[in-house]
Amino acid sequence: MKKSQNILIILAVLAWLIALGCANRGGGPQGGPKDVTPPRPVKSLPQNSAVSYGKNHIEVIFNEIILVEKAFENVVVSPPQIKPAVVKAYGKHLVVNLVDTLQDSTTYTIDFGNAIVDNNEKNVLEGYSFSFSTGAQIDTLQMSGILIDASNLNPLSNVFIGIHSDLSDSAFVKKPFDRITKTDANGNFTIRNIKTGKYRIYALEDIGSNYRFDVPNEQIAFHETVFEPIVVTEIKNDTLWRDSILVVDEIADTIKIIDTIKNVQTTKFYPDSIVLQAFTEEFHKQYMVKNERQDKYHFSLYFNDISDSLPKITAFNFPFENAVFIQANDRKDSVTYWLTDSLAWATDTLNLTVEYLKTDSLNKLVPQIDTLSLRLRKSSQKPQQNSRGNRKETTPKQEFLKIQTNLSNTFDFFNNIELKFASPTFFSQTKYIIIEQKVDTNWIVQKSSFEKGDSIGLKYFVKGNFKQAEAYRLKIDSAFFNDLYGKVSDKFSQNFTCKPKDSYATLILEMGVFTGKEIVQLLDKDDKVLKTQRVTSDKIKFEYLAPNTYYVRLFVDKNDNDVWDTGKYSENLQPEEVYYYPYYFQLREMWDTEEYWDYLEFPLLEQKPKELIKEKKK
Repeated sequence: MKKSQNILIILAVLAWLIALGCANRGGGPQGGPKDVTPPRPVKSLPQNSAVSYGKNHIEVIFNEIILVEKAFENVVVSPPQIKPAVVKAYGKHLVVNLVDTLQDSTTYTIDFGNAIVDNNEKNVLEGYSFSFSTGAQIDTLQMSGILIDASNLNPLSNVFIGIHSDLSDSAFVKKPFDRITKTDANGNFTIRNIKTGKYRIYALEDIGSNYRFDVPNEQIAFHETVFEPIVVTEIKNDTLWRDSILVVDEIADTIKIIDTIKNVQTTKFYPDSIVLQAFTEEFHKQYMVKNERQDKYHFSLYFNDISDSLPKITAFNFPFENAVFIQANDRKDSVTYWLTDSLAWATDTLNLTVEYLKTDSLNKLVPQIDTLSLRLRKSSQKPQQNSRGNRKETTPKQEFLKIQTNLSNTFDFFNNIELKFASPTFFSQTKYIIIEQKVDTNWIVQKSSFEKGDSIGLKYFVKGNFKQAEAYRLKIDSAFFNDLYGKVSDKFSQNFTCKPKDSYATLILEMGVFTGKEIVQLLDKDDKVLKTQRVTSDKIKFEYLAPNTYYVRLFVDKNDNDVWDTGKYSENLQPEEVYYYPYYFQLREMWDTEEYWDYLEFPLLEQKPKELIKEKKK
């Protein structure tokens, strides 16, 4: 009996252990915590900061297997190399071969950026730099700062920063940099291993890949200051504290008292806070981007840049002179030709020449003649068939001219009504277009005006004296509009109600600095301009705003042309200054929000709200 009990006890214990093991399947070896430590260099040939080293081969050994990612983009060698260095990883070994001939008595720096990662978790060794000198000493000075976009103060990443010991203005356009680096993801940069002397500093997008500003549309930045880098040794007091028990009236309290004061020596390199504001000069190559004929009634030409005049068209196989309506935008870089002659509509392929000014290899505008054959796009729509497979004969349904408007159920009373069309139109003098206001149950005709919005009838405006919270109706008689190709408009009617006054918000800014040159822009959460207004007094008001979140910036319009102007290096001209109000405005219905703004009060880099800052990667 006792033996049977023992067996039962043993079986019960075994069952309990098995159940415990099943319930804790994850209790075995888990592989330890995730590796978050970047690789670490342990040895190199030559040693980092070595002198009198004249070989082109550098090798660094790490504590784990590494990979090199995007070496061409991340790795920067200074002085700049005409032929890029070859950078590869072999297991734990990083190998760099410099292809260019080494200069005598020169300090070389290899900035690896974010190129070095470990093989398993891709942990990045950020900011690793290796240097050596071909001479008897190594240069150790540094210059650092940040690069931002002059137009919106966003940081710019992966842009070359270079310095010149030649202080003449021509050095930037004729010589490669003495030393270079690249900005990181936050726009920060540090140029290392600089020798004693005076320097000018620049930023360069370097489309030409020659480390000089010789392509007009390269993004650049320059600073008027001549910098002389220095190193300063500073001694700071470092205080160590310890806890102590203080008893007052039999009540014990823990306080901190000084334990030790140590003198800590630090090394600082200056300048360390250079701000470069990047811009692209107003230059764009002029050429024809594309041409197309989407239907038989018109064809379009698109150019890369603004033009002073329209291109000259010579037609070979269709009527053109006095047989087109020309639609061009303000920049004259987009031109559409509406054909008015049926012979042109029936021509399958239009043969013509286009004469215009094109930018040549020397960046000068020269006459250019392009020969074009514009073939009509064929419709992909198949004819309808009946059940027997024969073409279905149907009476064509009348197609009316479509009218597009900006009207909605709730309309801003201060807006004009816009009417838009897909082709050039004309309007009848015998038909009517009216605005009616609803008064009680009656519709009363209101005084209004009607006018063209362009020269060829693609847009019209209906203006009325609209009142807040009132109901209106737009009525257009049938056949009031007819287009160039015979379509007429159908009878049109649309009701709308103007928003009440208490549905709007108002923003008032009291300007702490006012010169008459400021232009303020109201922005949305995507940093897009919603409204623009010049400051003409010490207060500026934005009225009738929808309740929402808004931001504000301004630029100083030095030349009074009402637009933000970029810089020009040849004239030593910086871009016009841009400033941000550092906080957002949460506007509510029926509220007038008033704030004071001195746009010079905050440092430039602390102005733009963080939620608006967007990194602009190259």
